[in-house]
Order: sequence, then structure tokens, then C-alpha cells
Amino acid sequence: MSDPKPLFPPARVVPLGGGAKLIFCSGVTARGSAAAGGTIEAQARECLARLEKALAGEGAKLEHLLKITTWLTDMRHYDGFNAVRRAAFAALPTPPASTCVGGAHFTTTDVCIEIEGIAVLPA
Repeated sequence: MSDPKPLFPPARVVPLGGGAKLIFCSGVTARGSAAAGGTIEAQARECLARLEKALAGEGAKLEHLLKITTWLTDMRHYDGFNAVRRAAFAALPTPPASTCVGGAHFTTTDVCIEIEGIAVLPA
């Protein structure tokens, strides 16, 4: 028997004219990974790796991101998250637009960050 279809896929695609596509990536955390319960830096790297994997499933990369939204449980984590974010997008001529919100509450206490993204993959 095959695995049931996920209720919420890691990415949804909207076809655009000319073969391009708009990709909406679900929010990702470090839940279930070695980074869960670890530092904000380790969790942020894991989130970005998972976001990258979701994009790759649609043929895209981090460089195709137009916008990311990040939720932190505590804004005291911002500097650590920001260092990882800046490093992840440092090579890009234009990084994605980015919003960060503090005070998030997640369904588990071993994560302190969630990141979602919107990307465009040109034809």
C-alpha cells in the first residue's frame, strides 16, 4: 500500500504564462531533525535546507525565491537567524524580500523558527 497523499504538500505551483511557474512553499521547521532543540543557527540552516528541497522538487533553487517569511518564538533569536539568512543569500545579486515576526507559538517546543517562501521559476 502506498503512503497516503499529504494533506498539505511542501509546495504548490501556479502556472504562469510562457511556461514560468509561481511556487508557494509551505513553512518548514527543524522538527524531527538533529537541529531540533539546538541553536537558532542550526535550526535556521535546517529550515533553509528543507525549503531548498521543496523548491528542488519543482525544479527551482533558493535563488528563485522572491519572498520569505520567518516566524521566531523569541526576537532574541533574530541576530542568529539573520546571520544564517545573510550567508544563505550572500552570493545573490538581489536577495528575496524578507519579513520576520517574533512571538510565534509552534506545536512542539523543540523548534524556535519556521520559514516559508514564494518563488518564481522562469520558463
